[in-house]
Amino acid sequence: MSNDELLRYIAQHMVTKEDILDMTTRDDLKTLEAKMATKDELKALEAKVTTKDELKALEAKVATKDELKALEAKMATKDELKALETSVAVCFKNFEEKMVTKDELRESENMILTEVDRIQERAEEHYTELSTRIRNLENKVVVRSEQSTINLLVEVVSTLKTDVEYLKTKIS
Repeated sequence: MSNDELLRYIAQHMVTKEDILDMTTRDDLKTLEAKMATKDELKALEAKVTTKDELKALEAKVATKDELKALEAKMATKDELKALETSVAVCFKNFEEKMVTKDELRESENMILTEVDRIQERAEEHYTELSTRIRNLENKVVVRSEQSTINLLVEVVSTLKTDVEYLKTKIS
């Protein structure tokens, strides 16, 4: 080997300052070691990692973009919700206006009870009047029937008188 070749060989294999600066020191290794995970940490991490089968099962449960779009199409818009809210508010206001208070209910109940009492009194008066009229009619019927009985008796007596006189005349 010639000197030139030898110098080239040495130059190629020679360690420079840059090479030394690029080398890793013990401190660098300690820092790197501190950052690295232990076997136990890797096992714990492995227990937390999801398997392909679990991912497939989860994927089957998750909605697709099309399903989400279809669901989104069914959902109400902000404007629709505001319109519904306004409609509900109007209905509730109308309902509140039509609601009756306890005092109004009590007043209505008292008016109804007063009217029922008044009608009941009129019915009792009417019943009493009808009862009196029925008694009067019964008395008239009894009197009339007694009158007709008397008239019949008078007729019978009169007929008997006539018959007795006829018989008297025949016998005598």
